[in-house]
Amino acid sequence: MPIRIFILISVILLTALIGCERVNQVVQPDATTTPTETTLKIGVIQPSNTFTTFSQGAETARAQINEKGGVLGMQVEFISRNNQPIASEPPTPEASVTAAKELIEMEDVFALLGPVYSSNSVEVGPIAQQAQRLMLPGSSGSNVPAVGDYVFLITVPNPFQGKVMAGFAMNPNELGAKTAATIIEEGDDYTIDLVAAFEAAFQANGGEIVYSGAYTVGDTNFTALLTEIHGATPDVIFCPGFQPEVPSLINEARQIGITGTFLGGSAWDDRERFLSILDDNSVLDGSYYPTNFSVATQDADVQEFVSGYTTLFGSPPDGIAASGYDAMRLLARAIKTAGSLDRVAVRDAFAAVNGYKGATTISHYDENRHPVKSLAIQTIRGGQVEHYKVVEP
Repeated sequence: MPIRIFILISVILLTALIGCERVNQVVQPDATTTPTETTLKIGVIQPSNTFTTFSQGAETARAQINEKGGVLGMQVEFISRNNQPIASEPPTPEASVTAAKELIEMEDVFALLGPVYSSNSVEVGPIAQQAQRLMLPGSSGSNVPAVGDYVFLITVPNPFQGKVMAGFAMNPNELGAKTAATIIEEGDDYTIDLVAAFEAAFQANGGEIVYSGAYTVGDTNFTALLTEIHGATPDVIFCPGFQPEVPSLINEARQIGITGTFLGGSAWDDRERFLSILDDNSVLDGSYYPTNFSVATQDADVQEFVSGYTTLFGSPPDGIAASGYDAMRLLARAIKTAGSLDRVAVRDAFAAVNGYKGATTISHYDENRHPVKSLAIQTIRGGQVEHYKVVEP
């Protein structure tokens, strides 16, 4: 082969190889580099007619983050799906699963905020885990993160809630209870989990569970259940379920002469709706429930949340809103720590959260991906919610 032709062919091949390498660099960017996208798409699974402050809290965080330049230069965009097909009924696991699949498969969101109900979250968790999408629900079921390492609780988990409320009930400086009745919502993961935690802690401290009962979603008459409780004369009744059933149940309990103190769970903190069921909420006076957050906390980070939320929505936030806010803030923090949108790096950064301060304070995450954090106890006086005390982990 003449030397000129050989040189020409060599140049052509070398140029082609260099060109291929450049194309390969464009088509297959390093996943650890700073992203070039202009928006960060986050999926929000939000019931249309209950616990709506969850997405409002997240929106407060989104607005604050975007105002400060976004996350790694990207503006945060929310893509929402409703998982409550019938407004007068609870959100459904089926609708939650459909929402999650649409957000991941069609919208290609980076992470999921929500759902709120534990019974919904346990069904969505496997979808998020398989797709390697961080899922940050507003629910507190202890088994929700069990599906895998991409699912983290944000709110106070049920085991700690149950332990705190049992200790509060039995504390001689508080209620001094020796006997308790418990009530679950039939088939609901959240109330079943929380009641089990309460009963275990109450009995471990020497208390007696004198009655355990249940109601069903949609019940409006609780006579049979409450007659049994009335006969057992418990010092406290632990009923951590949802509106509209729980306020109506308490109202009927007082009408038939039950005098025991009612204790609730964090689900009571959907306070606008919880306090809208009865014409006279004074019947709820003297009840107590735990929450993820207290508006009375005078910490600068908390007040930044309170101020931002109140400016956007015209009323102070509740514990459900705090969960949404912290979910978005923690996600942004993990992405910044990872320095990229590499899913494994962001997940690892989230798991390593330490000393977080936002709407609430999270010391760290335990091996179950439960946040270690304080719990506020609220009481109802004059038909209104008031802060009572904070219990540290």
